Amino acid sequence: MATPSKFKVFVNRLFGSFTETEKVEATRKALQEEFDSFQEYQESTEYSRFRELDKWYKSGELQRVKSELKKITYKGSPEHVAEKEYLKLSKSKEVKEWQKQGGATNPVVDQFLNLQKQVESDEFQKRKKYLLSKNKFEQSEAYAKLVEYKKLSASQKIKWVTALEKDSSKFNELRRWKLEFFDDFNTNSIDHQKWLTKFFWGDALINKNYSFTNDKQNYTDKNFEIKNSILRIVTRKETSEGLGWDTKFGFVPKTFEYTSGVINTGHVLRLTEGKVEAKIRLSCCPGVTHAFYLVGQTVLPEIDVFFKTDTKPNSFTGAYFTRKENGKVSKSLSSIGGVKCSQNFYLLGVEWDKNYIVWTINGTPYKVEKNLTPNIPMYLVFASSVNSKIDDSKLPAYLEIDWVRCWTRQ
Repeated sequence: MATPSKFKVFVNRLFGSFTETEKVEATRKALQEEFDSFQEYQESTEYSRFRELDKWYKSGELQRVKSELKKITYKGSPEHVAEKEYLKLSKSKEVKEWQKQGGATNPVVDQFLNLQKQVESDEFQKRKKYLLSKNKFEQSEAYAKLVEYKKLSASQKIKWVTALEKDSSKFNELRRWKLEFFDDFNTNSIDHQKWLTKFFWGDALINKNYSFTNDKQNYTDKNFEIKNSILRIVTRKETSEGLGWDTKFGFVPKTFEYTSGVINTGHVLRLTEGKVEAKIRLSCCPGVTHAFYLVGQTVLPEIDVFFKTDTKPNSFTGAYFTRKENGKVSKSLSSIGGVKCSQNFYLLGVEWDKNYIVWTINGTPYKVEKNLTPNIPMYLVFASSVNSKIDDSKLPAYLEIDWVRCWTRQ
């Protein structure tokens, strides 16, 4: 993985240096469409024929054919020899007497008649005309191939493809990645083949939603909306009964004052390294936390693609939580400003391998950390929660997800 320098990401973070979401998506879309067209045309019959002719043209076969055709003349050819013999026999005594008197033939006359039939045939005359012609090459199959090759070579599409093949770096980033998982939320409800609408362990152990006993919100299956291909995780003010996880007593019944939602891919997708990205917009509501993070079998390590706990509408925070040898939690947090969280969508992502983790906004790196916990399969989690005293008049609050993508290296 090409890792940006600490200084570079610091500058990006300090000045909020990243391209607008719409421009990033338009550039990516154009590049992807060009790449798709490029690959499609590479596999086309027309381009296959061009490559075949190009190989032939560069092989020297064309020059060999031209050279050989120059050597072909009528003089000395089998046809020339046959015609000369025919003319010679036509003047012979035997043939002249036979022509005057008729009657039985003799060997000389028979030879003459055979040659006459040959010389006067359409095939012979066509061959003679060809041997006497000055444009033998233009009549050849090689010439036809040359014309076809030149026509294809002049094609703008072929010029485009061959130029891209010479400058193959243009699509390097697309070639690096294989799309492993995506959701555009273009259905009327959540695709349960892709998402669990509860914590992974809640599904695995009790097949029910749960929160934690110190949480104020109850996670339910009803706090999701899909409109215009955008998933909304909705945090509401409403009393509900649910389960809370207590480290001492386990799952216990609890009455919650708020409801919200959580989704994850723990049942279908876990990556040890790769790239994840989501298009996000959210409500900057006092007391509400929104988060998109990666986690494995245990609580830590945790990579927060982003989390939002404050009410400032102009920043996102990326974080990395690990456990030290003494059991204490180590955390690394970095925020990037220059955003309008509640107004605009942003592309928030993380790329990681066994060495480093890089956080990005709209494809621009703003945080990089050494990977202290490599080779751990991690899955995606999106969640909203109530973390402190809240102004109920600001609810409902939303975490909106336009799309999610996950890639692995090819």
